[in-house]
Amino acid sequence: MVYKELFKPFLSSLFDAVMKEAMEDGVITPEESLLLSQIEVDIRAFEKEVAKCIEDEGGITEALRTNCFKNRLISNIRQLALEDGMISKDEEAILCKLEEHFQTNESP
Repeated sequence: MVYKELFKPFLSSLFDAVMKEAMEDGVITPEESLLLSQIEVDIRAFEKEVAKCIEDEGGITEALRTNCFKNRLISNIRQLALEDGMISKDEEAILCKLEEHFQTNESP
């Protein structure tokens, strides 16, 4: 129940926001596609962590708070974007959208 009420809408809107940003120029580049895939993987991993925490502890631990997830997600995506030695304009737009989403939307 906690997950459905708090995290699911936030995570869905997060992915929707970065997907919309990637589609803004009408083209999803291979680099954007890679970042979007990793964002989706990280979101799914976070969902599993939350579910396990709720099952094991009956609640959500401090380690799984959205701020911790935010830092981990942005760090993972920034590192992936830098694998080729530079962050493209499209990759930077996705990173900015991630940060903006966490700042402007109420997070659990």
